[in-house]
This record gives sequence, structure tokens and C-alpha cells, in this order.
Amino acid sequence: MTTPVDQAGFFLLQFIAGLVIFILMLRFLIRATYTDWRNPIVMFIAKVTNPLCKPFALVLPSKGRWDLAAIAAAFTVQVVFVLLLGWLSGRDFGLTVTLLSALTEVLNVLLDMMFWLIIIQVVLSWLSTGYNPNLEIFRQLTAPILAPFQRWIPPISGFDLSPIVAILVIKLSQILVVGSIAGIAQAMLASGV
Repeated sequence: MTTPVDQAGFFLLQFIAGLVIFILMLRFLIRATYTDWRNPIVMFIAKVTNPLCKPFALVLPSKGRWDLAAIAAAFTVQVVFVLLLGWLSGRDFGLTVTLLSALTEVLNVLLDMMFWLIIIQVVLSWLSTGYNPNLEIFRQLTAPILAPFQRWIPPISGFDLSPIVAILVIKLSQILVVGSIAGIAQAMLASGV
């Protein structure tokens, strides 16, 4: 039986790992979408994540828009979190389950981030009046995600319905792809592999 202190420790560990992975995946999306690096928010994200990404960048240099160091750092943080969780709870998850768990968490964070960025961008497009550099970051982050859907779905009476389809695809990807990987990890954990 876990004590409240154990639960608080697990929560704190999960919060810190989740926040670090979130910021690293945001860095990945910023680079992938060619978001303006002169934006103060973007510069802050870059400075905060540079210490974690630099060691990985030596092995995995960026290729154009793909910041593989940010992905590798996020994956490593999640692996360390799962290992710490196993150590603190007295369980051995095994290498395969640990790696699959890290993969599902990183993919979930990335897809959740894309989902929420689209939602925020849609709401801001209704509310904003004029240019704001801090709000422009949301348009820059979502434009490449929405572009393929906007090519397939033209605006109807001035309404862009592509965000609805993009959100649907993102959520279906989480259920089908990420859920399948998580299911494999859970099955392996239950069977003791």
C-alpha cells in the first residue's frame, strides 16, 4: 500500500517529467513548423531546452526542420522516469516495456499538443483583432499541420472546417496507433515478458 508521501513523490516525479517532455516536444514542433525564432516565447523555449538537447545534437544533428535531438531528449527523459518509477515501486518493467512506454508517452504528448494548439488557434482566430506577435506563434505552429487538410477541404461559406478534420485524425491516431503500442506494452507487462 502506498502512503500519501509516496503518492506525492510519484505525482511530483510525473509532473516534472511531463513538463520537461512537453517543453521538448514544443521545441520539436517549433522547429518542424519553422516558427519565427525571434519570438520571445520561442527564444525562451530554445534557451530552456538547449542544455538537454545539446548532448543529443552531437549524435543526432538537426536535418532541416527536424530537431531529432529534442525527440531523443524527450524519449530519454521518459525512459528515466519509467525506470525511476519502477525502482521506487519495486517493479522491474523490463527494457522492451520501458521503451514502448516511453514511445507512447512521447507520441501522446506530441499529438495532444497538436490537438490543443489547433483548438487554441481556432478560438484565437475568433477573438483576436489585429496582429499580436505572441498570438502569431499559434498560427505559425498550426499552419503546417492544417495545410494538408485545407487542401482537401475548401472553406464552406467562409468557414474553415479543416481544423475539425485535423482534430479527428489526431485523436484517431492516438486511439489506433498509440493505443496499440500501449496495448502491446500492457500485454507484455501482464505476461511478465
